[in-house]
Order: sequence, then structure tokens, then C-alpha cells
Amino acid sequence: MLRSKHASAGKVMAAATFAMAGASALQAVLYLRAFGINARTDGFFAALALYAIFGTFSQSLRVSSPPLLVGAQPRVSGPQFGFALGAIALPVLIATVPLAGHVSALLAPGLGHAARHVTERALPILGVAMILQLWAAGGATVLAVRSRFHSIAAAYGAGALAGLSSFLAVERTAGLLTLAWSMLAMAVVTLAVILLGLRRSDGAVQAARPTGALRPVRLLACALLILGRTGIYLAFNGLYLITLAFAGHYHQGDATILSYAYLFVSYIVAGTGFVLGMARVADMTRGARSEWPDILSGTVPTGFRYAMLLSAPAVAGLVAFGAPLVGSLLPSSLPASQVAALQQSALLLAPWLIAAQLTSLLLPVMFALGRAVIVNVCAPILVAAQLTVTALIGTVFGLSGVVGAMCVAPVAFVAFMLILEGGNELPRLVSELVRDGIRFVTLAVASFGGAYVVALAVPGGVARSLVCGLLGTVGYAVLLQATAGEQLQLLLKRLPTAP
Repeated sequence: MLRSKHASAGKVMAAATFAMAGASALQAVLYLRAFGINARTDGFFAALALYAIFGTFSQSLRVSSPPLLVGAQPRVSGPQFGFALGAIALPVLIATVPLAGHVSALLAPGLGHAARHVTERALPILGVAMILQLWAAGGATVLAVRSRFHSIAAAYGAGALAGLSSFLAVERTAGLLTLAWSMLAMAVVTLAVILLGLRRSDGAVQAARPTGALRPVRLLACALLILGRTGIYLAFNGLYLITLAFAGHYHQGDATILSYAYLFVSYIVAGTGFVLGMARVADMTRGARSEWPDILSGTVPTGFRYAMLLSAPAVAGLVAFGAPLVGSLLPSSLPASQVAALQQSALLLAPWLIAAQLTSLLLPVMFALGRAVIVNVCAPILVAAQLTVTALIGTVFGLSGVVGAMCVAPVAFVAFMLILEGGNELPRLVSELVRDGIRFVTLAVASFGGAYVVALAVPGGVARSLVCGLLGTVGYAVLLQATAGEQLQLLLKRLPTAP
């Protein structure tokens, strides 16, 4: 019963996330066509990186905060939760509006004045969008506790459509800031639909509320409690800002190429490992309180299996035919040298993607088991380690070393969490995770690598990329059916509800 519920909720949320990813991918291609890759786009993507990182932090509330809202006597009531998010939003407003100039210098230290001016202009628009997305994520957290996953999916699906429509509407007038305005439109619509869902579900589920008025001291305590539990997500995803800042010191356009590759892989993580962890965290918390004995071994390996089933072919497809296809369609915006750079960035980010998948699945387990303090203590250590590693490896290997180094601190963090909770099951868990990771990576590389070789017989350009994509997808599906048929069936259809 619980497995069916998690599968259903995970698929609903994954569908909404991938709808957003599809809309964002189309906007990214349109943005690339309109503005190409240059120093000024580097400046815009520096601002967009902050939006993306804070957006991931906001979504992480849906994993870290449900334990605070679950139970007969939750630690934080709904009104307290809402006011606490307002307190968190205030520094964001200050940083992105009156202090936008100073923040742009921190985000893009290696860019020239003209490029940083684009960063400064984009920050106020994206700052408002960040605040609205924070409130939307808070509302989605409450809906998830009430098991209203379809309402959440509808909100983010509507937001994705609004963002794409706004992009097309303002592209000719907003210039380089077009994508910022589309993010703001997406946030407005998402929040509006979330609020409507909350209103409809409020009468159906009445959560118990802890005693205590909405006193300023209590609200501040709630905000610190939420931040204290969610800081690890901010630090983990903020590692990308470190990488992007170092990338800006090399060649013009490097930061833009890296941004496209990172946005692609981060959406894969958001639509697979993250939604699986989010769909399960409330039930894991209830299970931990009723002495559910196998939360770690009963959730992480299966979640990782489904995450890798989808993410391995996605990265392989980008490298084999996705990047060349965009280059063929937009040769003036993405020439052959930058196609190769995009492929290389995607390959270098693949180890980070695997570590991020495991982190997305392990952190909900840590929160459910009451390990919030110890994992958040790791946040500053993670940032310091990544700064040191990136500086050292970048000095020796240049931009490739900077991008490749993104996985070092996350891999160490994953190892720490597994050791912390693995116990006697650790060898078996590690063996299972390694086996599944190798299996799906091998299937993806064999399918799309073989398709790439066969497609070389086709004249270059769009036709070759399309043939490669078709052959690779069919080949992966066939190999998957032969080696992982059970997982494929669960993914494609809803499990029957057990009595």
C-alpha cells in the first residue's frame, strides 16, 4: 500500500517537474538562439544561478520541513510556518534589490563591468521571483503533508506554462532579461494555484496546532529552526556558485556553457531523486516514530535504482545527440567548438549528478531519523572543502578541473551519511548502489554510444542527431526490458493497491 502510494506520488511530482524542465529547456534554446553565448550572457547566468540555488533551497523545504508539521502535536503550526517563511524572505529582498550591485560583484568576480551590469539588472526581478517561489514551496509542503500531490503538480505545471508564455510575449522587448521576467511570471502563477489548493484542502484536513501565539520571538525561533534544518540544501546546491565563479575567470562564454549543462543535470535530479525523497519523507517520519526498522535500506536503494534508470540515458543522450542537435539547429549561436564544450561539461558533471541523486535520497532519511542537526553541521564544512578542492584542482587542470571538482565534496558527504546510518547493512547497501549505478550507466553508454557510431553513416547535421537519438532510445528501452523489466513496469504503470 505504502509502496504504491510512494510510486504514485513520485510519478505525479516527477511529471510536474519534467513539465517545468521541458518548458525551461525550450526557453533555454530560445534564449540561446536570440542572444548566443558571450560575456553578457555569462553575466545573466550568474544572476540566474543564484535564483536556481535559492529555488532548490525553497523546494528542499518540502523534504526538511514535513517532520515539523507532522503529528498530533507538531513543532510548528501552519500560521507560524507561513510567517517564518516571510522572515526568511526579507534578507533575500534586501540582497537582490538595494544590494544588487554588491551581490553581482560577488557572483561574477571574473566578469567585466558590462557583464556584471546585466547581473545587477537581473537580480531585482529574480529576487522577487525567489520570494514568491519560497512561499509557493512552503504551501506545497503543507499540501504534501496532506497528501495533495495532484494540487502541487497542477500548480507547478501551470507555472511552467505561464513562464513559457511570458517568455514568448516579452522576448522582443526585455532583451537579455527575458528569462528573468518569465521566471517571475512562473512564480506568480505557481503561488496563486498553490494558495487555491490550500484553501480547498483546509477544510478536508485539520492539522493539530501547537500552543503558542504568533509572537515575534516565536516566529524568529521558527525561522531559525527551518533554516537550521534546510541549510544543508542551501550549502550543497550553493557549491555550483563556487564552480561558476571560478569558471568566469577563464574564457568568455564558459560560464554560459556550464550553466546550460548544470541546469540540465539539476533538473534531472529534481525530477527523479528529489521527488522520490519528497514523496516519502512524511511517511518515513511517521514510520521512524513507530519504529519502522529499515527506513534506509527500504527506501534509498530502490529510489536510486529508479533515479539512475532515468538520469543515465538523459546525460548520455545529451552528449550523443542533444548537444549536436542544438548545434545543427542553431549553428550561429552554438558553433562546433561550443557543442564540444557543452558535451564535455555534461560528462564532467555526471559524477556530481550521481552524488546529488544519492544526497536527495539520503537527506530525507536523515531528517526522518532525527539527524537534522548533524547533517546541517556539515554545511559549512562542505562549502570550505569545495572551495579548497576547486582552487587546487582548477590551478592544475583549468576549467575542466573546476567542473570535475564539483563532485568531490558531495561524494564525501554521501559516504558520511551512509556510514552514519548504514550500520551492519553498510557493505550490502554500498554493493547494491554501486551495482545499480554501474548497470544503468553501462546500459546508457552502450545504447547511445552504439547509436552514435551507427549514425556516423548518416550525413551530418540534424538527420544524424535524430537518427542517433531514435536508435539510442530504442536500444536503451530494449536493454532495459531485458535487464530491469520489473523497474520499468513499475515506472510505466501504477501499482495495484494492496488490500
